[in-house]
Amino acid sequence: MSDLVIVARFASRPEATVAQSLLRSEGIETLMPEFNALLADYDPSMMEHGWRLLAHKDDAEEAQAVLRDAQMEI
Repeated sequence: MSDLVIVARFASRPEATVAQSLLRSEGIETLMPEFNALLADYDPSMMEHGWRLLAHKDDAEEAQAVLRDAQMEI
């Protein structure tokens, strides 16, 4: 887990899921630690840091560039 870094944070689960799908389509694997943890027993205080996307540190810059480019296209 020490090779993982946060590449993005999102205010909502749908936003994070779309970003994760975009990165996966570019060949960048990510992990969203909060994805399943909050489904069963939602506690808003657990989300003070938002939905995090983690990627391997070697892929972090590319992942952030992909997400930045996607925002510019909106």
